[in-house]
Amino acid sequence: MSKRRVTTLSFESIEQFRNSLSETGLSKHTSKAYSTDLRMLLEQMNVLEIPAQQLEIAGQAWLNKYRKIVAPKTTARRLTSLKIFAKWAGYPGLFTSYRAPTPAQTIPRPLPIPRTGSIFAMCEAGWTPQHSALVALGGYVGCRISESLSLTPADFDLVSREVTIRGKGDKTRVVPVSRAAWAWVAPVYMELAPKTPDATLLTMCDRTARASITRMGELAKMPRRVASHDLRATFATWLLEKTGNLRLVQELLGHSSVTTTQAYTLVERNLMHEAVEL
Repeated sequence: MSKRRVTTLSFESIEQFRNSLSETGLSKHTSKAYSTDLRMLLEQMNVLEIPAQQLEIAGQAWLNKYRKIVAPKTTARRLTSLKIFAKWAGYPGLFTSYRAPTPAQTIPRPLPIPRTGSIFAMCEAGWTPQHSALVALGGYVGCRISESLSLTPADFDLVSREVTIRGKGDKTRVVPVSRAAWAWVAPVYMELAPKTPDATLLTMCDRTARASITRMGELAKMPRRVASHDLRATFATWLLEKTGNLRLVQELLGHSSVTTTQAYTLVERNLMHEAVEL
């Protein structure tokens, strides 16, 4: 029989759960996502706690109520949050029969935006230093949104001009910070570093950050809608154009497979066409 850590899902037990995840080395972003899902369950069901004996019924009712409203991947993540909490609490058999909707397999291919002046123009369009830094981290450093939002001043090495980034699967990579990037990141860094070096540089949530990037693209008069992954694609394409080294681009983007890296660049296919034109 599994050891029972808690007997209810409550705001207090959720905080215990989150602290436990952090102690195991799980990233702050992931542990925050799980605990946020669980808090949302209590808030949307308008209760302060749910006994463990009723957790599966209440959790499934919550998932069913919102599964047609939220994206399939959101329901899948919420189910994962419930399963991991139940296992941690000492009830590993819960939610094993629930089937989340299958997320769509077609993922829009990220497209680079014109490099010359475009990233700079979007940075200039930022209405706060944080918004400008957000664009710079994506377009000049190649950060994912989740990576940008988790960075702290302590992650930057000013001597080597490098930043340590925690990516998917808690993998870390070290990426050089260009002068162009630092020009926009420095104001936010200098404000926090002396007082709170472990505080996150950017204080916005994931959804706000993504919407802000699109808005800055509009303000910079980009020819099309700009998404967060388009900034990474711009960074990747420029690197490949400059170096011709796909393996190097893979390392700087933090991809486990070079195939994923190719999806972020338009250069590779162009080079193949040029190669056969003898």
